[in-house]
Amino acid sequence: MRMVVLIAAACGGSWAPVLSVGGTYATQVSLLPGNTCGDVQVQNEQTVVDHSPGSGSLRLTHAGSTYDGTVDRTGNFTVPAVQRSGFTISIAGQFNATGFTATVTVDPPNCEYEVSWLGSKSGPANTFP
Repeated sequence: MRMVVLIAAACGGSWAPVLSVGGTYATQVSLLPGNTCGDVQVQNEQTVVDHSPGSGSLRLTHAGSTYDGTVDRTGNFTVPAVQRSGFTISIAGQFNATGFTATVTVDPPNCEYEVSWLGSKSGPANTFP
């Protein structure tokens, strides 16, 4: 009798979704107002998000640069300030079921600008607990 109960629990137990945001996102990029750096050129690029389902950490790869960050259960994510080619870059954003939005702050020496990322996911939808 015990074996039947265990099998039933394994097959019919409750399933709770976990945070899952990994995948490939076509990302539209635009320069936000407030640029103090002069002529800044931005272009659309693919963003790849490496994320193990249920994990609080992630890795973003965008335009050949990789950024390690954290993500919470509601899909808010941050990448703390990192140095890349003389620039300080930080990222803050929010995942939804089909993509993400983010603001990227770039601080070259003596100026600053922000870029908006709007990512649309290819493949299965993101899930949230």
